[in-house]
Amino acid sequence: MQLLYATFPDRTPGVGLLLLRLMLASMLVWPWGLRTTLPQGDLLGWAWMAALLIVLGSLLPLGILAALFVACLDPGLQGWPASGLLFGLLLLGPGAYSVDAILFGRRVVELPASQRGRRSGPARGDHPKE
Repeated sequence: MQLLYATFPDRTPGVGLLLLRLMLASMLVWPWGLRTTLPQGDLLGWAWMAALLIVLGSLLPLGILAALFVACLDPGLQGWPASGLLFGLLLLGPGAYSVDAILFGRRVVELPASQRGRRSGPARGDHPKE
């Protein structure tokens, strides 16, 4: 998952991404903003699944794919503005305040103090004796 996103921004940019995820998810399931009516039939289930994945930031590309499916098939949601916002979120990534950041975020590996000064190979200029 880290190959998809270069960073998981925190602080103000992370809060901005969280707000963007919340607004896009609410747009999928409630009639306000870009949506004129509630989704009907099976699209309602897809919309709720996409909204949940987007809000949690869990498997965000899958959630955005489901949201694009809803945006293209639902006449109550004008597809182009919603698709543009969803693609923008896909390119930005989930941010630090998401499940993806917890599961796949950057890790810090610290070596024990006994191995910090030790080299794994021969030092420069040292040649093994034959």
